[in-house]
Amino acid sequence: MRYHELAMQAWLYSRFFVREGYPVPVVFGTPMDAFSKFKDLWARDKNPFSYLFDLKDNKGTPLYEPHPAVPRYPLISVMRKGWKFRPYQNSSIHTWRAINWPTVSGDVKREDLGSVTTSYMPMAWDYKFQIDYYSTRPDTQAFFIERMMRQFFRAGGTPQTWIKVSYPGIGEHLVRMYLPDSGIDWATPDVPDSDKIMEYRTTVNVVLEGFSIDVGFLVQPTLWTLIMGDGTASVDELTQIAPLASEDLRIGNANPTMLARADIPDNGTVCQPVYGEPLVQIVSLGTGTPDTADPVYLSPAAYSYGIVSGEAFGTPTIVQT
Repeated sequence: MRYHELAMQAWLYSRFFVREGYPVPVVFGTPMDAFSKFKDLWARDKNPFSYLFDLKDNKGTPLYEPHPAVPRYPLISVMRKGWKFRPYQNSSIHTWRAINWPTVSGDVKREDLGSVTTSYMPMAWDYKFQIDYYSTRPDTQAFFIERMMRQFFRAGGTPQTWIKVSYPGIGEHLVRMYLPDSGIDWATPDVPDSDKIMEYRTTVNVVLEGFSIDVGFLVQPTLWTLIMGDGTASVDELTQIAPLASEDLRIGNANPTMLARADIPDNGTVCQPVYGEPLVQIVSLGTGTPDTADPVYLSPAAYSYGIVSGEAFGTPTIVQT
């Protein structure tokens, strides 16, 4: 859940500014508690909004003063409004068999290459947020409303846009965000209190079509022996070919990663197919795009140095035929 909130915070910081280069402060809380939380953060030793101290007006006068000075508007608050299951994009009963290699190092070890991380597919949930913008000037408020409108210009009937969300294990993805009621609400009191400064407030309700990620990843073996040669082979032909070289991923039964798991066959045995015949898989360890008709292989000497993290992390270069 938290990664959607961080994505929302980053999106707001990158779109709305007090002055160019100085994002409007964003706090998570109800509209009634927003300013009090802002003041509490402003008074801390590690003030997360201390970058505003460098902000000056046209005459060079600082616009923000350190605590105990009261922080100023504008301010953005974000409130969680609930979560709704999205069944038409849900696939949680299925399992990802090959999310990525179980390492992010620059050099992939053979036991990592012989394994793959596995988890359940994501569950689709709608994350609802209420965004409130506070200002003391009507022109500042009008600028916010106009800029917010332009963020959803990718409209196909519903105002919508896409933001980047960094998910654990599967990386960064673009996720759709839209206005559920296709509107932006004016929440400024018609008659302000006589003893208070006029406060302009605008409310925007958004829905982020996010996903709940299964973070209980399992690391499972996927390869036992790599056979390097030219061309392709069927299941029957694999037992007939004369390989140029082979790499045993469990040399001497001394692979601690794979031996720590249950039901791993001993050397000299073959894995038993669970359903029908075993699949033929061609592994490309070189650069470029894997091709079932012309796979790219590295020599054993080059392979021993591993492959770069850019090829190792993400979707493995395993081609199934």
